[in-house]
This record gives sequence, C-alpha cells and structure tokens, in this order.
Amino acid sequence: MIVTLAGHVDHGKTSIVRALTGIDTDRLAEEKRRGLTIDLGFAYTDLGGRRVGFVDVPGHHRFVHNMVAGIAGRQYALLVVAADDGVMPQSREHLAILRLLGLRSGVVALTKIDRVSPQRADEVRNQIRALTAGTFLADAQIVALSCETQAGVEDLRDHLERAATASHVEPDDRPFRLPIDRAFTVRGSGVVVTGTVVSGSAKLDDRLVLASTGDPLRVRGLHVQDEPSTTAEVGDRAAVNIAGTGVDDVRRGDWLLDPAMRQPVPRFAVRLAVLEDFPRRVKHNVPLHIYHATSHTQGRILLIEGTPIEPGATAIVDLACEEPLHVKVGDRIVVRDHDLGCTLGGGLVVDLVVPASRRRSPDRRKRIAAAEPEDPIATLAALSQREPLRATAFARHWNLAPRRLDEVIRQLNLAVVEGHLLHTDLLSATSSAISEKLADHHRRHPDSPGLTAEEICTGDAAERHTVRLALAWLVERGSLRVESGRYADTKHQAAIPANVTRLFEDVRTLLDSVQPPSLGDLAKRLGRPFPAFEREMRALTAFNLAVRVSDTRYFLPDRLLELGELANKLNAQAPFTVRQFRDASGVGRNVVIEVLEYFDGRGFTQRIGDTRRVVGDASQIPTPQSRSTVD
Repeated sequence: MIVTLAGHVDHGKTSIVRALTGIDTDRLAEEKRRGLTIDLGFAYTDLGGRRVGFVDVPGHHRFVHNMVAGIAGRQYALLVVAADDGVMPQSREHLAILRLLGLRSGVVALTKIDRVSPQRADEVRNQIRALTAGTFLADAQIVALSCETQAGVEDLRDHLERAATASHVEPDDRPFRLPIDRAFTVRGSGVVVTGTVVSGSAKLDDRLVLASTGDPLRVRGLHVQDEPSTTAEVGDRAAVNIAGTGVDDVRRGDWLLDPAMRQPVPRFAVRLAVLEDFPRRVKHNVPLHIYHATSHTQGRILLIEGTPIEPGATAIVDLACEEPLHVKVGDRIVVRDHDLGCTLGGGLVVDLVVPASRRRSPDRRKRIAAAEPEDPIATLAALSQREPLRATAFARHWNLAPRRLDEVIRQLNLAVVEGHLLHTDLLSATSSAISEKLADHHRRHPDSPGLTAEEICTGDAAERHTVRLALAWLVERGSLRVESGRYADTKHQAAIPANVTRLFEDVRTLLDSVQPPSLGDLAKRLGRPFPAFEREMRALTAFNLAVRVSDTRYFLPDRLLELGELANKLNAQAPFTVRQFRDASGVGRNVVIEVLEYFDGRGFTQRIGDTRRVVGDASQIPTPQSRSTVD
C-alpha cells in the first residue's frame, strides 16, 4: 500500500512520516535550511507484515505541481490538518486534488494537539467534518496526535496497519505504464527511474520505451517499495533500472511504456468538473496549468458547448497543450487557473481524437456523449455502431492489450474488416443499402457488369469509408464479386450488348492463340481505324471476353490460363527464366515478356533477378465468363 500525505504547509506531514518510519524525507539542502518540503519525499516501513510506502508532498501553494506529481489513483490518502491553524487554503486545495485524481479511501490526521486545548481540538474536528462532507473522506477516521509527544502516533500506525492488511489490488492486464517522478544513476547499475505503476506490470528484461523519445529500453533491475523484486505491478511504488538511455535524457513527467502504447497528443477531450468554490465562470480559451500524473504543461480550455461553465458544473471540453501529453482515455487530470493561481477543477479524459475543424459538430458531440471513459466495452459497443474504428488506435487510446481487445471483439461480436471494427448493426444496415443499390442498378442496366466503388460510396467522408469497408466484407464473404474494379451481385450475369458481341465475333478467331496479334495488327487485318478500334476493344475486358495484358495486346482468357498452367509446370521444377518459358510455350520473346509482366502485376508470379517463380494461384488470372449470348 502507498500512502500519500496531503495538507497545508507546516501542518506536520514530514514529521508524521519520520515518526512512523524513522526517515526524514526532506532530502534537499534547501528543504533542511528552510524547514519546508519542496519536492517529493519517499519512505517505507513494514506494518503488520505488509510493506507500506509513504509519499510526502509539499504543502506550499507554490509547489502544487510537485504535490500533484506524487499522487496516483490507487493510493491511500492521509490528509493532515494542524490543530492550531485548523483548515487552511491548501487543506482545501489538496483535498480537492485528491478527489479529482480519484482517490477513494484514507484517514485524517489532526496534528499538534499538544499545542491546543481540548476545546480547540474539537473545533478543528468540526472544521474537518465540514471540509470532508460529500467527499471520499466524509466518514474517515480522524486520528489526533502529536509528533512532539508521540501521543496518538501508535493509533495512526494501527489504523494504517489495518488499512494495509485490508488493501487489495485487482489484477491489471493492461500494458505497462509508469509516470516518472525521479531519475538518477547508481554506481555499477546505471540509470534508475522511479514512479508509481498506474497500469499493467513489468518484469526483468522486459522491453519498454521512453515516452518522450520512443527510445527502446530494457529492464535491468527492479525495486518495489524499496526492496528487490522480479516484477512491478499496478499500484506499486517502483524503481526501475533501465538500459538504453542516459540520465540526462530523462526528466520528471516522462513515462516508461509498452512500445505499442506510445502516442503523445497535444489535444484531448476531458469531462471537466469545475470546483464549487472556484471564484468565476470558466470561459473559452482560458490559460491553464495542466497536470497529468507526473507531467505538467501549460495550455488552454477550448469550450465545446460554447457557453461558460459555472462553478460546480461539469462539461466536456478540449484541452490544448503547449507540450503533448501521454494521456489515455480514463486517465485523470487536474487543471489550475494560470492567472488566479488556484485549482480550477479536473476530470476524466474521454477522447483523444480532436479534429482540426468542426470540433463542435453534432456528430462529434454524439461521439463524445457515447464514450464511457471507465468502460471500454460499453464505449466500443456504442462507437462501433456509429462508425468503423481502427482496432490498433482504439487499443492504444484505451491502453488495451491485444489479447484483451480480442476478448472484447468476441464478446461484442464485432466484425473486423481491414483492421477496422464494425458493429453488426452498422455493417448490416450498410450492406443492405449496398445490395439494394446494386439490385436496382442490375434491373435498370442489365448489360452493365456492375458499379465502381466511387459510384457506390456516397455521402460524407465517414459514410464513404464505412461503405468501402462493407464492400470488402461482402466480397470476402462471397456475397459480392469484384472484377476490373466493378462490384456486382454474385448471381448477376451482365447481358452483353449487341455491338460488343459483334466485335467479339470479329476478333475471337484472331485472338484464339497463345501468341495473338498486337492491337495494331488486329486493326489492320479488320480494316478498322486504330483509335476507334482501340476504344472498342476495351469493352471486351468489361465482360471478361478478353484480357488486356499490355497496352498493345489482348488474350482470350482460356489461352492466358494455358500459359498460367505452363508457368506452374515450370515452377514445379525450379524458378524459370524468360527463355525457358519462351522455349516451352513456343511464344515469341516480346509476347512472353508482356505475359510474364502481366502475371507479376496480378501477383501470380514474382520476378527474382533473371528468374521467376509462381507465388499465387490461377484465381489471380481472369477466368472465362459464360458466353451463351455470344456463342
């Protein structure tokens, strides 16, 4: 269990840690000189057989950025209020930050009771109850103590021992993420970074990346709660010895991540809760300090609804950051007003896709409204009914491991098409619309081989994208066929127009060879003007009556298949050369080259130096169409 202390400056947080662990967490010379905690301090002890860590945070308002860096959502809160001062500004602000960052349990220490009367202690207890009303500390125990006399220290120790014994961290199968709060070198080991694991687990020799640079790293060693370990799991306070970078390349606010999860974003949407006591309405483009785990940057609020947000209200907003942050959907952030120097509010990240334009469009608002930042299954079910989602992007945005994403896909019975996830309702509706459009086209134009993707895909960019994926799905299932870029129902057989039939009758005998004449020779033999004849010949390919293997030559499908079978026979012995194919087929060299280059382009053969090998099958060569109308 990790205990995070919070409270106003000089209320005794560091003294409590020293009383419980014997460790002075004020390690900086300036901290000792001023008697003031400036940076994060850490200490560990055993309580009831459980290893417990303490994070001592600064209480002064000037160091709130360091205070926020010490808090993680699974920690146990220890709010400290001095009996002589009572509830002070940072008592309120620190409690607000603990709430905004998702802490759910804790205790309150009423310190310095040796300096006040019992009546004053009771008065401050009432202040604490008023302060914590409606928060996760509303029913928390208030332990009165004095670090000077040691009165009550054992009571606090007993409370924390019980809390540590009762604490239980659920297994976390998400990819590993650790926000870095310190980086230093250890003689003989190299670079060590520390932080609280917010998701997943890491073990020795794992391969991770440094978020800021993407540099690959290897885990050389691990300490958890200041003890050697082979693994670090969610909720652990970990020190990770890494290989692959220098200490000067790492700073607070950086992350150790699973390589597939790295994606810094400069803008993201947040469900922002404005604090009840924030002194004014929140307007568009307000300058902010933005805090995410150990990261801190400046930025601005970009309203989506347009109207200012009242204190105590919640709204979806976009945050524009001066430096990109490594946020995931469901992460918590805190924002402080730049001008007023106080906490404005915070909330959950709900979306990482912020369009460059039309941020306030109805479609985007509906998309955001459908997102449940703490429930990827419900969100995926809702969003995949609206539009296709790229699987890798969704997993990266939500920090989902591939195995977990596969489980969700199966659970929701989603279709996976070209790396995109589509809900069966969306796919069914889109497929029905495509089938109706093709059926109508086949009725109106029985001689047409079908429609192109451009003719089928109409609407805005999102709608066209959905239709294209549905087309691919229908072809894969065998419900549609696509030939020469035209889609048709598999049962549809285009009626061949009379002029095409006549042309085919004219050229069929001349083309019935493994070495048909060139297009120019055909035109001469038939006495046709070449430009018009060239245009007319292209109609044969639309009905698969002939195959255009080059700009100047057409084949009958049957004869081209014969050459494909010959290539298979040669390939059965070894990769073959142009000369071997020429000798076996009896076809001239120029025609052989045209045919083999056509096979290469179809993926049937592959050229390797001066030889070729068969890498596909005969299905990649057009097969003869039934020609009852022309025979």
